[in-house]
Amino acid sequence: MSSLYLEHFGLSKPPFQITPDLDFFFSGGRRGDILSALLHVAAHDEGIITLVAEVGSGKTLLARLMISRLGAAVCAVYLANPCFSRDEIIAAIGRDLGLTDMGSSIEGKLALLRDELLRRHAAGQRVLLVIDEAHAMPAESLEEVRLLSNLETGQHKLVNIMLFGQPELDGLLAEPRLRQVRDRVIHRFVLPPLQADEASAYIDHRLRAAGWHGARLFGAAALARLVKASEGRARRINLLADKALLAAYAQGARGVEGAHVASAVQELPVDRPAPAAGQHERWRMLATSLALALLMTTAAIAALGWYRSAAPTLTAKTSAPPATTPTAPTPPTVPANPAAIQTPPAIPASTVAPPVIAIASNPVNAAPPVPPAVPVPAPPLSTDLQAVLERTQTWLRRADLDGYTIQLAALPSTTGLDAYLAQVASQADAAQMYAQHSVYKGKTYVSVYLGNFDSHRAAALVIEGLPADLKNNRPLVRTWTKIKQDQKP
Repeated sequence: MSSLYLEHFGLSKPPFQITPDLDFFFSGGRRGDILSALLHVAAHDEGIITLVAEVGSGKTLLARLMISRLGAAVCAVYLANPCFSRDEIIAAIGRDLGLTDMGSSIEGKLALLRDELLRRHAAGQRVLLVIDEAHAMPAESLEEVRLLSNLETGQHKLVNIMLFGQPELDGLLAEPRLRQVRDRVIHRFVLPPLQADEASAYIDHRLRAAGWHGARLFGAAALARLVKASEGRARRINLLADKALLAAYAQGARGVEGAHVASAVQELPVDRPAPAAGQHERWRMLATSLALALLMTTAAIAALGWYRSAAPTLTAKTSAPPATTPTAPTPPTVPANPAAIQTPPAIPASTVAPPVIAIASNPVNAAPPVPPAVPVPAPPLSTDLQAVLERTQTWLRRADLDGYTIQLAALPSTTGLDAYLAQVASQADAAQMYAQHSVYKGKTYVSVYLGNFDSHRAAALVIEGLPADLKNNRPLVRTWTKIKQDQKP
């Protein structure tokens, strides 16, 4: 953050740093109330607690401030990076509790950890495990944390657990395999974005904590513009306010006006969460599954078309053979646009039963079955921009529209878009590619999407495994419902 303007505005230290600083804690916007509740829970309740907030809302600052205010009767173990395996997370907790040699077996580590927790419990000390960025934890590590919550004496738990994370944490805990973790959550807190008046008070609070003693430094128009652009997220407010102060300093102004904030907004890129490091193997597995699922769907539709055309002939009862040669069943209809069909998960071929065909009670008089025609593969889907746009609008008109997708890019121009779509199609299933025009902050973009997923977690895992060149535009997970509501040009 900039320090060039400190002397110009009479400030003693930078007011809008994005690194957590306990001296700048703002108790408005329910932050103070949630802090009090967390302190109470840490000292009394037993179980798992979750706190959910959008990226840049102040979760880490709140966690660190809570830990700093715990009394000597509570020992806090703080894990800022939760991307540990099952073995590593037990070892990390043990190290924070002073256990230096825990051996190599998971059973041995758990035994040593339990003994240390029992020792601290006997001494009257509670142990609190605080995990930041918990939405990024592997599922097996979360399950290991759940097992820690089982460590107890006859009356009390030996460790309390707090999970701080982005909204993806709710999606992760909603997965069936983590239902035992979810069932142990006794409190769930939500840190909301700051409202307009709260954001204004937040800016003034940080300025005065940095040494400002005058009247409001930000004008009304500047505040309104900043609050709208920041969407109420503390980190975004800090970034924009810092750049606006620098713009005002550069012009020799003694206050921040709307034009200074507008300059900061234009300079600052659209704030999107960066994806985690990829795993190409997961992407290859998903691509194979999608291709197999599409093939099986086409075959199933073909079989169904043959069955519907053949069944009336096979079940008809007549007293004499038909006078004319029976008409062969109509060949199965292969959909011209497989993208309009929601692809089901891949199913092993051995589990797919052939269609059951009703046989007439008088097989002598029934017409002989005609074998189905071999399904003809549908022609490759066009990756032409107009074709993809039309296919997307058809998809968005579905009555049962639901689920998630990956927004690969939001490109400001149609120039080169056909080449980009061809590039995506060369590394993914063209049938799972979508696009539409949208307007964001007065500018028109073409957003390109990939895939259709039942859960946020499934889409996030695919982002991890995307090829490097498809990550250049920082892909993110979105819901189809929100995409349908996007402003159109």
